[in-house]
Amino acid sequence: MTRGEEHRTSGLDLGAMEEHLAGRLDSGGQAALAGQVAWLIGQPGPPPTPIAGALARIMEHAGGDEGLIAWLDQYPGRPRLVVRILQLVGLLDRFGDQRTVVFALDGLRTDGRFPPLLADRLPPTTDEATLACLAGEIKLMLAGDERTLAHAGRVAHAAAEMLAAIGPGVSRVPGVTDLGELAEASRRDLAEALEDLKVSQAI
Repeated sequence: MTRGEEHRTSGLDLGAMEEHLAGRLDSGGQAALAGQVAWLIGQPGPPPTPIAGALARIMEHAGGDEGLIAWLDQYPGRPRLVVRILQLVGLLDRFGDQRTVVFALDGLRTDGRFPPLLADRLPPTTDEATLACLAGEIKLMLAGDERTLAHAGRVAHAAAEMLAAIGPGVSRVPGVTDLGELAEASRRDLAEALEDLKVSQAI
């Protein structure tokens, strides 16, 4: 049984978690635990109650949501890529129902500047639900194997490029002025995480 399969059957190594909380887990154990946590938070449904409780303890130990994200981001491969994909998903959810963004997105499609990787993933009509649907599809891919996760990262990267292309045209519109800057940062972060995933798979 591979390490990835162990994650899928046991969910979380509770012994390693206790060592982590006590500050006794070595670097290899930390990386393995981060991989398990990243896999769990990428699942579409809630984990069993004991595992949910364990995740809550890890999050509290890390200092909350932001601390957990920072902890996971230290580890290349699944942990780093999952949190950076979820950050992009957050941008899609935050800006996707803004009328100005919807109008700009429709303009990209009309001008033929829509990223090819996204063209077949969205309904032909662009509306306030378009980017939310894309966000949901990306999140579902996080539950897959490493190949599926890498594809989710590429789709997320294409989505970040798309938002970055929209950004300059809406930079003066209240509520979306920072879209371009955030999207470009996400694009860079995802490119780095995808490269890290390739390296970790090759080791």
